[in-house]
Amino acid sequence: MTFIAPGTPRIALLDAGQNKLKMLFLPAPDKGVPKLEWIEKSINSELVDGSESCRRLGFIPQLTLTWEVYNDTDGQGHAIGSNDQNLADIASFLAIMDAPPGYTSISPGPSAGGFVVNKTTISPIGIIGMAGFAAGLEVVFRGGTIYPTKVLGAF
Repeated sequence: MTFIAPGTPRIALLDAGQNKLKMLFLPAPDKGVPKLEWIEKSINSELVDGSESCRRLGFIPQLTLTWEVYNDTDGQGHAIGSNDQNLADIASFLAIMDAPPGYTSISPGPSAGGFVVNKTTISPIGIIGMAGFAAGLEVVFRGGTIYPTKVLGAF
């Protein structure tokens, strides 16, 4: 099982070979730590005698980040913007969300591993202010690779 240390989540933009082009930090979610779920993938079938058979294939990671207010004005020790190692401003973060499947990687915390994102779901955003605040933002990142155990790979 993957344990998440509190801190800033990280997101990386990848090239076609899944090498990092740049990595950005995200503000810490204001609803506590990120929510990491493991979706079990299995094949369930009924046998001739009526008993059930289950073949577990593994687990797909899903990470949910929720911000009442996405605050990109406080760098939390990082410069703010779209350059490598910066804290992503809201415009840069939303631009990265437009990347095709397999071209981003997400990590829930500073010491946790990560996974390549296959699908991203963004909740409707409330208000984006001039100062860099976005209200009511929830983003769900779902992986596409089935892991044999509930442990994230290297980020």
